[in-house]
Amino acid sequence: MIDLSIIIVSYNTKEVLLDCLRSVYAHTTAITFEVIVVDNNSKDGTVSALKEAHVAATIIANSDNRGFAKAVNQGLIVSRGRHVLLLNSDTIVKDQAFGIMAAYLDDHRDVGAVSCRQWTGDGDLTHTCFPFPSIRDHLFYSALFQRMAPATQAAAAASLAVDCTRSQDVEWANGACLMIRRTVLQQLGGLDEEFFMYFEDVDLCRRLRQQGLRVRHMAEAGIVHLIGRSSGRDRERLQLVWELSRIRYIEKHFSPVKRWLMKGWIAGGAGWRLMQSIGYAPESRRRRVESCLTTVRRLWSGPQSVEQGMTVSSGTQG
Repeated sequence: MIDLSIIIVSYNTKEVLLDCLRSVYAHTTAITFEVIVVDNNSKDGTVSALKEAHVAATIIANSDNRGFAKAVNQGLIVSRGRHVLLLNSDTIVKDQAFGIMAAYLDDHRDVGAVSCRQWTGDGDLTHTCFPFPSIRDHLFYSALFQRMAPATQAAAAASLAVDCTRSQDVEWANGACLMIRRTVLQQLGGLDEEFFMYFEDVDLCRRLRQQGLRVRHMAEAGIVHLIGRSSGRDRERLQLVWELSRIRYIEKHFSPVKRWLMKGWIAGGAGWRLMQSIGYAPESRRRRVESCLTTVRRLWSGPQSVEQGMTVSSGTQG
């Protein structure tokens, strides 16, 4: 068994993916690893470019966009590493980051997953570790609160911020670069495929902690994350996917009372976004209205996967 299986989900990110893989091979020499790329039906020549440039990589080419969670689980099935790394295609690996992370997992059996420090392409530190979602932090981070009391909102948000410059246990860390002990991930059944994209990393960390395992942020290891390059530019569609994933997470992990409070809050946010769309150009307004109505309908429907919710709104499948 090798040390690490690196699973990368790709969707129309050929150039940044090739840069990512070059950095992986250049800066991961202290451990044995394999690269598994699961491509969600890219139209930019990703698969052919990979076959030409990285013959050692395992490539799974899907005929449709199956989302992040399903694609990761496909990679998990064929993986051989003692540990599994979820890695975004829009990342650049710094020297021996993965070896540092793997060594920590090896030395601490009560740790289920480790993350690392992340910088933007401009060199700014990115916040990647957070408390689990709650009604309180949804209020503190809300746009409405920010407009009404910007200074108070900034102070409240700062009180929740995790200091990513130091190593520490955290509640959850984002899935752009998250290493999980293979046996643990298998026992959990992989990622929850009811999430198409977004919140599957929060859900995973919550399930790890429910098993009595720690999630560790490691400031000693780092990557560059070119944020947004791996998810495309259709903001309205991404907003809808995020909202549907948030609803799925709330239904899974919140108590009944908090669940209904949060659903009311989300409905109010959808109403506000509808009001904002009045001044939009016709096509943009149509997409915004469609997205908001899909969100509201999903709030009061029975439990369903994010992918099922997306099919309600025409034109949202990517």
